Amino acid sequence: MPEQFDGSQASSIVEQDLQPNLKNDSPKLRAMGFGELLDAVFSLYRAHFWSFLGIVSGYFIVMLIGVSIFFLDDGLGRGAKIIIWVPAIITIFGISVLVISALIFAVAEVYLGKPIRTRVVLGQAVRLFWRCFVGSLILGLVGGLLLVCLLIIFAFLGRVFPRSFVEDNLWLTTAFPLSYLLIAACITVLFVGYWCFYILATYMEAVSVWDGLKRCGGLIKGRRWRIIGIVIAIFLIAFVIGVILRATFAFPLTFTGFKGIGNFLENIQWMVLWMLPTTRTGLRISYALMYLINLGVDTFVMPIWVIGFVLLYFDQRIRKEGFDIEMMVARQGE
Repeated sequence: MPEQFDGSQASSIVEQDLQPNLKNDSPKLRAMGFGELLDAVFSLYRAHFWSFLGIVSGYFIVMLIGVSIFFLDDGLGRGAKIIIWVPAIITIFGISVLVISALIFAVAEVYLGKPIRTRVVLGQAVRLFWRCFVGSLILGLVGGLLLVCLLIIFAFLGRVFPRSFVEDNLWLTTAFPLSYLLIAACITVLFVGYWCFYILATYMEAVSVWDGLKRCGGLIKGRRWRIIGIVIAIFLIAFVIGVILRATFAFPLTFTGFKGIGNFLENIQWMVLWMLPTTRTGLRISYALMYLINLGVDTFVMPIWVIGFVLLYFDQRIRKEGFDIEMMVARQGE
């Protein structure tokens, strides 16, 4: 006698269909709370550590080349430096967009239960390069313009107060720069999160540059403050992990005896704030090691926030558009 097929069995089949792919350790296709999202971030990173690190190593190489240029232009005039730095910055920006786009594509593939194929995601990044580059440039220019306007506003406010009032309230000399840095950091983080949404919309939905920018606004609409909070939290977690790693490396550096090495707190400050020399005359072995450590740490923590933003993109599509149901139907139709 055949078994009866009831509603609970149907529910069980749907749930199994959305279970993680055991081979790829991809999370369930469902809406996640902040804690679940963080757990999924570190689970994905741990499961695919070498694949993600292999892709993002291109960022380490291009930034190392960029830093090296600092120490080769000491004796050059302003005109020669402009000739070198304009194409260098454009190239570094372009390769960074290419590498991070490939990492975003790789995370998206893993999330959808597919294996990471480095050549495939790099090929996709190359194929979509100009679309990603132009959109990234637009977002970068808008974000930079906002930061400049913010700087002008703070400079104006600094002149509004009489000099005698500022001298009597010295805390203002600290409060204004800190306030600017805090707001500027938040704007930068938000634009990076918006940029990741744009790259994903370009990749997943094959939209144009303008439609991709509008698409990001549509996904964020109605849940803006939740997304802002999660984006800032993810970046803060990545930043704290970076500080811990820098402190871990700064501790043995303090006792190496290299010339130019300061005390433990000074070394952490120099590394976290990138307070390192940018001329060949000021370069020492100790500073070169700090540069390498900084670039290595940035490369290591980059997948954390990239994975977080990719998962947040899919979370928004699931909440607003039922993307999980769409994928379930697509899988059953295969």
